[in-house]
Amino acid sequence: MVEKFTHLDTGNIETTESFFSDRFIKARIESGHPSNEGLDLILEENRSSDWQEQHWKQVKDNQLKYDEDVNQYITLTLSDLVKARSQTLINKYIVSMEADAGQIALEASDRSKKFIVYRINADYFLLNLGLLRSDTNALGDAYIDKGGFYYSSAASSLKEILGGRSTLSDTMEKLSRQFVKYVRILRYMKNSDSNFF
Repeated sequence: MVEKFTHLDTGNIETTESFFSDRFIKARIESGHPSNEGLDLILEENRSSDWQEQHWKQVKDNQLKYDEDVNQYITLTLSDLVKARSQTLINKYIVSMEADAGQIALEASDRSKKFIVYRINADYFLLNLGLLRSDTNALGDAYIDKGGFYYSSAASSLKEILGGRSTLSDTMEKLSRQFVKYVRILRYMKNSDSNFF
């Protein structure tokens, strides 16, 4: 169900998704991190399947620079903050920033729970380090490696479940590789938007 709200200052009605999407994209541009930075749109154009197989790493690295899916993922993750029904699952698996979600994942009986544990805690780190904690600017890059590791573990767990790559596992991998960038974009969004929370 789409959540709508009314801006108190203007009276305009907006969905949470459009609200967060507008602010996240604006922050990306203003902070110097535009979408799809470094993507070569013609790298694979008119290339044989043999060439693509020989250059699979270069092709994959280029594909991982396409990050419109990350924009969508972060927008939906931010929108979930206002939806109480998603909080029950989150509260079940979330750990503190000082704890290790890997312990819960190791104890999980099935692979899908491992994915959920890593994904929930990776999202928690992303939102906490970038947006929610009042001391994020003072924290600097503390906990950055942990958040990136959780996204990498979520991607690996999902690939294991599905037997290979998927759109969501690629999104998790992009978040893992560029975790610092997305934290910085969220910090910029928080610091530049007085109409945020």
